[in-house]
Amino acid sequence: MNATDRPALRDALADRPILLDAAMGTRLIAEGLDLASDDPALWMLSHDEAVFHYHRLDIEAGADAIVTNTFGANRAWLDRFGQGEKTFQTNRNAGFLARVAAGPSRYVLGSIGPTASDHSSALIEQAEALLDRRGDVDAFLLETHRLDQAEAALRILRDFPVPTLASLFAWPDPVAESARRLIDGGALAIGANCQVGLDASLALARKLRAVCDHPLFLKPSAGLPGSRLDPPESFAEAVPEWLDLGVRLLGGCCGTTEDHVRAMRRAINSLPSHRGRPDG
Repeated sequence: MNATDRPALRDALADRPILLDAAMGTRLIAEGLDLASDDPALWMLSHDEAVFHYHRLDIEAGADAIVTNTFGANRAWLDRFGQGEKTFQTNRNAGFLARVAAGPSRYVLGSIGPTASDHSSALIEQAEALLDRRGDVDAFLLETHRLDQAEAALRILRDFPVPTLASLFAWPDPVAESARRLIDGGALAIGANCQVGLDASLALARKLRAVCDHPLFLKPSAGLPGSRLDPPESFAEAVPEWLDLGVRLLGGCCGTTEDHVRAMRRAINSLPSHRGRPDG
């Protein structure tokens, strides 16, 4: 599969919104993953068929890009399970599996969690492993980071041949200063994921749009297991305003499924072709 079968992600963002996938971790929990003794990333070695299944469901639902199942796949984190030596294999397998599921025309984002960014050697090792198979991963995604963690990671990852997206767990005020620091650090897009819900995601997008015109990234949660979940229709209803506010990459985090992706795909497809463009 050749990376030239799709435009560079930077070019694609200037042309259209990119629909992301749904949550991997909460769907694996439904499959039997026990976070007390196991980690989603380690399922790349023990249950990769389940990971591939959910990647494919998201692609079939209309996702333009999927995120590798590597949020905690760094040596510092995997050492907690006595599996640190499997870091390279875990990331390489995840990139390959996601690329096979995505095919040559969709994008693959290599997930890097905050536990990697707290250790520069772990971050470099994970990034190198994700890129070991050339063409599998189109960009790095710093997921659920603090601002300082994202800044430190951006400084290191700017030497790698793919761009980096920066997604924070929470945005410190003032957002203008935080945005400037991430943009100056080289982030291709900035935004938030995980605990930010639909209402909070819209509020954040409004704040960011007021202070910058950089591409925005939003992947809010529908809710945690055992809580009331926002239905797919709620995500679809948010799509027009997200796009008008400059959100270029949108998807779902905890509690979302391929049904949320499908609903957002229908919402995007129902809009005039100019909606969500930088000049739209």
